[in-house]
Amino acid sequence: MNLIIFGGFLGSGKTSLILSLAHFLVEKQSPNKQNLVIIENEVGETGIDDKVLKSKGLSVKELFSGCICCQLSSDLVITLNDLREKVDPEWVIIETTGLAYPSKILSTLNKYGKGIESIRIVSVVDAERFEELTEIAPVLIKSQISDGNTILVNKIDLVTDKQLKNIERSVKEVNPKATLYKVSANKDINDSIWKEVAKSNE
Repeated sequence: MNLIIFGGFLGSGKTSLILSLAHFLVEKQSPNKQNLVIIENEVGETGIDDKVLKSKGLSVKELFSGCICCQLSSDLVITLNDLREKVDPEWVIIETTGLAYPSKILSTLNKYGKGIESIRIVSVVDAERFEELTEIAPVLIKSQISDGNTILVNKIDLVTDKQLKNIERSVKEVNPKATLYKVSANKDINDSIWKEVAKSNE
């Protein structure tokens, strides 16, 4: 299994981007939906995002009432190990809650996960609220950015060129090694971006 973990604050646009990536993986990489499973984590008792994903015909597993980087870490490992035994999908996309620290999830999976070939972290940055979020939750936002192999600065259509340049500079200061793309989930995402995201860690 190849895992792609999506991190990013609440409302940053993770679900829309995951839908785009899922269609790329199904249509361009592996034309078989059984080869793709999406694990969607919600803090509350019910999910909204999972209904959007399911309506597109994608296989979705839900983990509710906690965050998979802390309370539900064991549930995530059990779910992944069960998937490997019963379905053995080529791709698993994990949508974290907006409050998750992807590095904690990575640490747990590296220690307890089975049959995982590669893990990549995609960090989604909300360009529209970047300044606000870095003030109210600086530790969380910086951690989510620093954890990413790929960083998608989303909602670029909602900020000025000057704001975007400042955001890009700030993101690169936190994580200079990551590949950074500027996108708008309301528009088509270039396949070249998803090809980069789908690379293995090897």
